[in-house]
Amino acid sequence: MRNRRGRGSGAGLRPSDSSGRGGWRLLLPPGIRRPQVFHQGVRGYLARVRQFRPRCRRIFPPGHSGGKFVSAEPSPEVWRGRTSAPATLRAPPSEAGRFGRNFAFAAVGQLVAQVLTFVLSISLARRFDPSIYGIFVFGFAFPSWFLLLVSLGLDEAISTNVAADRSRARRYLTTVALLRLLLVAIALVALWVATQIVLADPLARSVTMLLGSASVISSYANTFNSIFRAFERFEYPALVTIVERSVTVGISLRLLSLGRSLLEVCVVFLIGSLITLALSGAIATRKFAFFTKAVNARTLKEIVKTAIPFGLANTVATFVFTTGLVLLTILRDSASTGLFNAAFTLLFGMFSFLSILSGTLLPMMSRLSQESRRKLARALQRIQKLALIAGVPLALGGWFYADAIIALFYGTAFLPAADSFRILVFSFCVDTAMMGNAPALAAIGKMKLVLYIGCVAAASTIALSLLLIPPFGAVGAAYAFFVSHLLAAGLGAVAVRRLISPLGTSRMMVKSAFAGFVMLFVLVALPRLPLLLGVATGAAVYFAVLFAIRGASKEDRALVGEALRGALPIAVVRRFIGMVRGALMR
Repeated sequence: MRNRRGRGSGAGLRPSDSSGRGGWRLLLPPGIRRPQVFHQGVRGYLARVRQFRPRCRRIFPPGHSGGKFVSAEPSPEVWRGRTSAPATLRAPPSEAGRFGRNFAFAAVGQLVAQVLTFVLSISLARRFDPSIYGIFVFGFAFPSWFLLLVSLGLDEAISTNVAADRSRARRYLTTVALLRLLLVAIALVALWVATQIVLADPLARSVTMLLGSASVISSYANTFNSIFRAFERFEYPALVTIVERSVTVGISLRLLSLGRSLLEVCVVFLIGSLITLALSGAIATRKFAFFTKAVNARTLKEIVKTAIPFGLANTVATFVFTTGLVLLTILRDSASTGLFNAAFTLLFGMFSFLSILSGTLLPMMSRLSQESRRKLARALQRIQKLALIAGVPLALGGWFYADAIIALFYGTAFLPAADSFRILVFSFCVDTAMMGNAPALAAIGKMKLVLYIGCVAAASTIALSLLLIPPFGAVGAAYAFFVSHLLAAGLGAVAVRRLISPLGTSRMMVKSAFAGFVMLFVLVALPRLPLLLGVATGAAVYFAVLFAIRGASKEDRALVGEALRGALPIAVVRRFIGMVRGALMR
């Protein structure tokens, strides 16, 4: 009995050392062989289990997520026994993966739109003189004030509330669409009256009304785009934007090549806005939500209550970025507006990149603030440190090569815009130094404080523009923009220091400034280099000095390398192309 039970004879479960695979095996007494029935029993058991495998691919009902950690779509190869590898179930797309996909679509749509708009802006500036180009710029800037009557934060209200409860989609779409019909009529009438009062030039009036009408229609079309965002289908807004901007810019460039006037180009923008409205409306009502037959007053009250904070924030941002362009036309002339916009357009793309980055940081900082305020502070300091490393050489290099940059893109007729560019480029440096302050404050529940700081910046922009534009023109508008950004950055830094942690970028600021001035000294000492060669030389000198004085640690370099590797991996690129192709096929 002792031998059968394997006691005292070396039988039992022991680690397997007879094969390289390791694991555990059953050890029998030396005189007893493993019966063949042992293996047949295991195979028979597995065969009986296979008889009851699911005959359908889904192991959950349609629409079920498949659980929290496993996919609702098990691998067919695992069920059918076509692989000898261990069976593994794929994890579902995580929140981070969904966020990365949405960010990719939003960034690509905005990038394509800005590049095409920039190409058209340069073509218009080279085709017409600064005065005519200034009329075109004013035609977009001045109506943006009246667009606030149409937007009112309603897009954000739809995106926020419908995302929380998608059963509200039809009610919200109907209510906002009807409300905006009234707001569109009010905005167009107010724009026409203001245009007749402010402008005396018939061409300027016509251009402003055409471009203003196009902007109002596009703002109304955002009602449907907000439905896309609420359902987290960012590929549709990107697709609509790319189609509209491609058609508008393509036809406009063709008209310019044929020698057509500015008025005909403005008509093309009006047609492009109608394309946006038709395409976004058709997709939204067909695939997501259709209109209801009645409007609920309770729904309207709920929408307005949610939209007010977002509307105030949009108002602040609009006044900060458009005050200089509008007041230059009113207080000076359209030529000054064209010169200022030539400098401002080159930097607007970088400001938009900072805006996208800020929106990306918000969910991450919200999560870190829930875990630990100390983790949030460390992440904020690291972000500001890396942003400062990139912002200082861009500001100093842009200041040094301002004339060459303006002449490269706009031609020698716009060389006076270099004076404004030298001032505006330091606004970008200030924003990079304070990168992450607004998302960090919003993450700890201080969004009202961010709004108050923005109101101070908008008020200072308006006051300084009224004071400096009459005597200094475009340069005065640039100074007003820079000082307001500097004031907002200072207030944000004080708020972060009191509510989160002291700033940890003072040493990095000193080291970056030292490396930047060494770079500037080398560029001044050398003979005047061409633009591209000078940029490469300056960047090499800056980073060499920065590494020599240990401005960037190994952790910083590793973090940057990891971010660059994760930004555009091959798998993400392939998935992005596949999703775009699928959206186009649908």
